This record gives sequence, C-alpha cells and structure tokens, in this order.
Amino acid sequence: MLRFARLAFVALAAGFAFGCATAPVAPPGGVLAPNPDELSQWTAKGRLALTAQGEGGSGSFVWQQRSERTELAVRGPLGAGGLSVVTDGETLQVDDGSGQPIDGEAARAALESRLGTRLPLGELRYWMLGLPAPDAHGPVQRATGATPGFTQGDWVVSYEAFRGAGRWSLPARLTATTAGTRVRIVVDDWQLPPEP
Repeated sequence: MLRFARLAFVALAAGFAFGCATAPVAPPGGVLAPNPDELSQWTAKGRLALTAQGEGGSGSFVWQQRSERTELAVRGPLGAGGLSVVTDGETLQVDDGSGQPIDGEAARAALESRLGTRLPLGELRYWMLGLPAPDAHGPVQRATGATPGFTQGDWVVSYEAFRGAGRWSLPARLTATTAGTRVRIVVDDWQLPPEP
C-alpha cells in the first residue's frame, strides 16, 4: 500500500496554480460554471484515492483556497496520520506531524520520490473547479463523449457529477488519469463566501 505521504502529494499538487484559467467544462442544468477570478475563496471537504504503479491508498482532505494561498489538511485511512500543506504557488511548507517540517524543493522532491510518479503541478487547483489549467500548462482537448471533461498534456480529466454551490456548479466527483496513475477526488462539501 502506498505510504500516507503519497496521498498528501496528490493534495499538495493541487495547491500550485499560475495564470488565468481557460473555458470551463460545461456544467449541467444551466447553472454557472465557475470563474476563478471571482471564485478565489473556497473550502472543499471530501475524500481522495490514488493508484500509482499498481499500488493504492485513500484518505480524506480539507482544502482551503484563499486567492493564491492553499491550506490543505489530509488524513489517511485507519488513523494512519495527518499532513498539512501551505503554499502560495511560490513557497511550500509540509508538516507531517513528526516535528520536522519540509520546505521548498526538498518537500517536492521527497513527496515525488515517495509517490513514485510525477503529478501535474499547477493544474489540480483548476481541475477541482471543473476548469482546465491555462494553456501554458499543456494543450487542452475537450471530451467528446457523454461524460464531460478534457485532456490536458498527458492527463485525462473526467467529471462524473456536479453539485450546486451558491450560484456556481462545482464538481462533486472527478477522476484524473495518466499512464500508470489514477487520482479520484470526491467533494462532499463545498463552502463558499456569502454573495455580496
């Protein structure tokens, strides 16, 4: 089974973001797709599962996005421990509760090494909202089947369910896959600031 830190890396990768998003995946029912310039403050609570190199693991997360700042808490299965991540897209701090926080490039390298694969840094924050990341992070090809989604770089992102949150339609279940790696995210609760 993947070590708990591997799950944390999934969440960590989601914290990195640069630039403006491209057009969103079309949500169902005429509800507005998110605009990341307007929807820059949010909290998502849910579960994630990762399969890489034939091994897998799962955990729960609380993800707070405050403009460029991501504050993320991940808990593993069966009380396996917890991890907190704080990043603003430039700096990074990871604390696994051992009393030895990891910073910067050392944190990125250590988590990638434990994961055994490279996850898309910069894209997951946008994917969480149902958006492809900016084109600078790889070309985007829209899905043509019944399940909404897109291909960006080597990753295929699909959305199995959406949920209304305020005036927005946000993903409730998404899957991102590439060769040998699959990330599944289930958002049980979206919390948005009150409308002005």
